[in-house]
Amino acid sequence: MRCGETGFEYSSHTFHYSPHGAATGPLQINEDHVSEWELPRSYPVGFRAVHPEYIPRPPIPSQPSQTCYLPNSPAEWHRDVNQRAQKHVKKEDICVMLMNKVVLCVESENPPQATVQELMELILLDDQDLSLPASARDVFSLWLVSPMLELQLTSFQRPYHTRQQWMTLLLKYTSATTKHLDKDEPELFLKRNVFYDKQDEMRICDMKILELLYEEAKYNILRGRYPCDIQDCDVLAGIQARLELGPFNPQIHTAEFFRSKITDYLPSYACKNRWSFLNVSAKPGPEHRLLDRYRNISVNTTRYKLLRKYMEFCWSLPYYGSAFFRAQVEKPVKGLSLLFDHFDKMVLVGINRDGVHIIDEIDSCLLLSMKFRNLSWDYAAASKAENPDCLPCLFIQFKIPGQRTRETNLIQIFSYQANMMDKLISKFVEELKQRPSWCEDQVDNFISVPHEEDDILPITTRRLSSEAYIEDRLKRLSLTTFNESGQML
Repeated sequence: MRCGETGFEYSSHTFHYSPHGAATGPLQINEDHVSEWELPRSYPVGFRAVHPEYIPRPPIPSQPSQTCYLPNSPAEWHRDVNQRAQKHVKKEDICVMLMNKVVLCVESENPPQATVQELMELILLDDQDLSLPASARDVFSLWLVSPMLELQLTSFQRPYHTRQQWMTLLLKYTSATTKHLDKDEPELFLKRNVFYDKQDEMRICDMKILELLYEEAKYNILRGRYPCDIQDCDVLAGIQARLELGPFNPQIHTAEFFRSKITDYLPSYACKNRWSFLNVSAKPGPEHRLLDRYRNISVNTTRYKLLRKYMEFCWSLPYYGSAFFRAQVEKPVKGLSLLFDHFDKMVLVGINRDGVHIIDEIDSCLLLSMKFRNLSWDYAAASKAENPDCLPCLFIQFKIPGQRTRETNLIQIFSYQANMMDKLISKFVEELKQRPSWCEDQVDNFISVPHEEDDILPITTRRLSSEAYIEDRLKRLSLTTFNESGQML
């Protein structure tokens, strides 16, 4: 097991692995198609060693396919592909999606051979649509995104070639069946680079870059990937309304105006009416809460200040800027529930420079947040590849912050993308250990950028770090506890 920092590291026998025959080698994928941390690494280990009881594992539900701006076949990714064999190749377009639903057509002389680095240079040369500064090449990267899989491409990869490998990637990294393969169509997106340092991002003043970062942060807020307290959601919704609708106009912007489009401003979990048991009427509905926040924003507030305020809320979240992976974890089972079949909890695993974060996908709440300096991890390939209920696993052993005892906890994360998580964690830890700040608090903690008139402070961060919240969320997970000697309790 590898450690984020020295302090606890237990041998593999702690988990009672049962070695099997030689593990099959990873599926051969050209390195031009998959970046280093996406390639799997197999270990001949047992399955469900810590919790040997059988639990039915339904496949992770697939999402309906979405309309794709990219054609349905690799051959249609550019116009008139046959012309590439000619000596003089005509410039053709590659469609790149932005998070604000704008499609950017990038002209390339040879789309099948164009690398991410070359496409990024072409995007930066565009002085009509985006006009991004040169610093944007570090902030953003190209992603291939579909309902079932999201991949950030490295600078030397060729999006066209990776698209040709998409079915192979789906079979290896998702629960997709044959009937899902043709329906899952990836789109090429310009999104935030997961390796970009948040501390550098907080110093950005360029409006064009802030606009794109805002659009991506807004998407993650509304989709529930960045869980927030309801009051923080209301604040962010008010800022969004001011940015998109302009100054508040009481003749137009009424509760009725927002009622039919409330999900455009608030995540689904914040759109529910909250009833009071002390009186018959309900508390103010989501449209009234949004209206109050929107109304209180000064007419003189500049767009730059609104963007900064929205981003400051998001920067304070421990899971901001994460790459997300679909997974499932065990739920604690006690009493009579042991007599019945029970299923795992579907979760999103977010990994960024701060650590690993497990988010309940259904309830949109943070279950567990572990900093790299407080954890050790290991990856186990599925020992029975032919069994659909046998999934690869990521073991994470961690110490709860503030805990006085030397006890540690272990959680198992089951996912087809476990090897990708392993690679990404390794890359982050190796890079962070080379920095002098590895031993300083700023590696793990949010550092606020000074700003004026900060009359509204996010409460989500304070709530997530409270002992009561952590204790309540840990009860929703099935954890294994070890003592200081590495013995299972």
